[in-house]
Amino acid sequence: MKKLMVAALAVSFVAFAFADSASDNASEAEKPAVQEEEDEDSLFEVGFDADFYTAYVFRNQVYNDRPVAQPCVWADFVGLDPFYAGFYIWQNYDLTNRRREEMRGEWNETDYNVHVGATVWSNEDETMSLTVEAGHEWFVSRVKSEHDKGYASTCEIYVKAEFENPFATPYALASRMYRHMDGMHYEFGLKRDFVLMEEMPLGESLTLGADWNVNFGSGKYLDYLYEVGRGYYYDEAEDEDGFRRGNKDGIGGTTLKFILTWQLCDCFSVGGVLAYTSLLNESLRDGYRDSGWYGNYKDDLVWGGVQAKLEF
Repeated sequence: MKKLMVAALAVSFVAFAFADSASDNASEAEKPAVQEEEDEDSLFEVGFDADFYTAYVFRNQVYNDRPVAQPCVWADFVGLDPFYAGFYIWQNYDLTNRRREEMRGEWNETDYNVHVGATVWSNEDETMSLTVEAGHEWFVSRVKSEHDKGYASTCEIYVKAEFENPFATPYALASRMYRHMDGMHYEFGLKRDFVLMEEMPLGESLTLGADWNVNFGSGKYLDYLYEVGRGYYYDEAEDEDGFRRGNKDGIGGTTLKFILTWQLCDCFSVGGVLAYTSLLNESLRDGYRDSGWYGNYKDDLVWGGVQAKLEF
C-alpha cells in the first residue's frame, strides 16, 4: 500500500509538471521578444547557506527527529564554460540532546566535498541540457564517545547526472563508499520549480520547488546507512569491517519535498521547506523495532524548516 501511495505521488508530480509547463510555454509565446544585454560572465560563484530544520534527514534516513542547524559554504570555478569545478563544506549541529548528550552543543558532523562537472549537451535555445558531475566526499563525525572511534568518518566517490528541461527534471546519482566499508548507493529523482509571482513589490520572485526521490543500495551500504544490522560496537568477528550481514541489495526510502523560495534580490533568498520521508524497505522497518540506537529513528516523518541563501 505504501509503495502504491509513493507511485501515485510520483505520477501526480509528473502530470502536474507537464501541465504547468504547457501553460508556461503558452504565456511565453504571447510575450514580445526582447533583446537584453547579457552581464559579463564571472569566473567564480560563491555562496553560503544557513538551514534550520526540524530533523536531520540524509538519503531518506532520519538521523535525528529533533531540530538541527546545517550551514554550508561553497564555491565553484565557472570560467571555462561548459566546465566547472568546486568544493563545499557542510556541517550539522544538533540543537537538542536527542541522540546523545555529548552530541549537543558542538558541530558533530562536517562533510568536505570536491567536484568537477560539465554541461555535456544542450539544445540551441538552452531550454534543455544534460549536466554530469563527478566528485569525492569525506564525511567526518565528531563524536566524543570512545566506542564511536571505529566509524567516526568515511569517504565516497560519486557521479551524478541531471537532465534539465521545461517539464520535470530527472536526476540520478551513483556513489561508492570505500574508506570505512565498501558499498554502493543509488538515487533517482524528479524536481521542478514553479514560478508563482514575478516583479513583486518587495523582492524579485516567489517560487515553489518540488522534489521527489527514491534511493537504493547494496546490502552492506543499507546496513551502514540505516544502522540496522550492525552492532553497537565494532565486532571484527562478524566481518572484516565489523558489519553483520543484515540486509539484501534493494530499495531504501523516499522523500517528497516542497520548497517555497522568496528571492529578495539577485544574491539573497529565504525559503520554507515541508517534506515527507518514508522508509520503503520492509526488512529495514522490521530491524528498526529491534535496533533503536538512539531511540529516534522513524519509519515515516513529516519535517520541515527554513533556509537562507547568499550567493555571489
